[in-house]
Amino acid sequence: MVNSSVKVYPHIFLSGECCRLLALIIFTALLLTIPFKNINAQDNTLYLMPDIPQANQLNPALFKLCRIYVELPVISSVKMNIRNTGFGFHDVIERGTGSQSDTYFVNLSKLDSKLTGINYSQIETDINILGFGFGFKEWYFTFGISNHTDLLLSYPHDITALRDAYFQTLNPSGSVINLAHLGTEITLWNSIGVSAAKEIKDGLKVGLRVKYLQGMANAVSRHTDLVLNSAGIPVTLQALIGLRLNASFPVSVGYLPNGLINRLSFDNSLNNIARDYIFNGNRGAAIDAGFVYDPDEITELSGSITDLGFIRWKKNTNIFTTSGNYFFNGADLALFRTRPGAIDLLVALRDSISGAFRSSAKTYYTLTPVKIFGGITRLILPGLRAGAMTRIEIYDLHLMPSLTLSMNYTPVPLIAASLSYTIMNNKFNQVGAGIAVGNHIVQFYLITDNIPLRFTKDINSPYFWPYNARMISFRFGLNLLFGCIQKDNKFRPKNRQDVCPAYW
Repeated sequence: MVNSSVKVYPHIFLSGECCRLLALIIFTALLLTIPFKNINAQDNTLYLMPDIPQANQLNPALFKLCRIYVELPVISSVKMNIRNTGFGFHDVIERGTGSQSDTYFVNLSKLDSKLTGINYSQIETDINILGFGFGFKEWYFTFGISNHTDLLLSYPHDITALRDAYFQTLNPSGSVINLAHLGTEITLWNSIGVSAAKEIKDGLKVGLRVKYLQGMANAVSRHTDLVLNSAGIPVTLQALIGLRLNASFPVSVGYLPNGLINRLSFDNSLNNIARDYIFNGNRGAAIDAGFVYDPDEITELSGSITDLGFIRWKKNTNIFTTSGNYFFNGADLALFRTRPGAIDLLVALRDSISGAFRSSAKTYYTLTPVKIFGGITRLILPGLRAGAMTRIEIYDLHLMPSLTLSMNYTPVPLIAASLSYTIMNNKFNQVGAGIAVGNHIVQFYLITDNIPLRFTKDINSPYFWPYNARMISFRFGLNLLFGCIQKDNKFRPKNRQDVCPAYW
């Protein structure tokens, strides 16, 4: 550990203006304040709608042997999922009064009561570039190329202590803020997948997909330790820091003679897109596997695991590490308070942070975000099925579970609709829906796991913000569908007379 006396670091925590600046930056990044005109998605409702070909991406054992589908570039499947497990807009955001009625404020006391030990914010996108599926004899095959983006931010409950009131009432014996679970994982990658499915015995179908992964860019924090210990008499601040950040991104790194970083330049990061992001040698593999079992004519059980794999990063890699015991004394703080404008905070912060890191170029691995699905549906009336499914996401050995109940209705072969209720993101009132129109030549579908019912208008912009949603999710697309392989299909589901009509 290294003992240091640094004048610029205390500004972050003990200056009133700087505390507010830091809080604004952090909470702006965490909030689900995404304009309503943006489109986003989840997969729980889709999993229980097998009439949509993209459901096969969640369980490769789901197939329609009588149907050929073709995905058009981009427009066949666009997905973006934005969610936050810690809080919703109205949980912590309040409008000011009087002359500040057009300004929003973060209520840190409410935020403190909402956050759990570890909280997550996520932005996830999937865009299908090309795909198709077809039946051949007793098999069903699919091929797909897609682009994925996944950004996950984890933050601990103690992050709410980074505010003026906390540091103005310091305990003389010391007050500890533990930010050990503060971290992020950002990954952009492309995948090429091929799947095959077959009914291996009466009522039991199994499927397997093998995917080649091509990593575009990545940044993931590992072994994050950050503990702040403050004391009031005399005013002191101790920071215990240990961090490892793995990154694969074109950046120019400058070093001091002692090996510490003094400069990061992104000026040439977009000069050669093909070399740096597509044909860069960052390769990996993953598999999806699933089953569908019909124990009787009205019941269907299913389960799957997706994205079980890894990416090996070796292009444009940097592993940034830092560790130390930094101590800030009252004399340094008093000097800053008497001359608050003497130092440019942002420049000082940038120089101080970069000057604490070392870097090395090494190959490293990341695991793809694994998802586990399980579902059951039962025919209760002609064309009407009740269903339930669970989805578990695994990030860095942390589980993020969800549960969905649904009613799926197919009044005629051309229309399939679903109404769902999902428990997710520590919320119990998320209602979703899905609809698919068309089963001949063209099919359009639109799905969401959560329909925000209330919005608030931003006075200073044309945007609407979801009032209490921790997730906004939409998935939509346009598929081309063609006729059955054979008129009398022995693999047609026994409880689904609307899946594969004998004649179009």
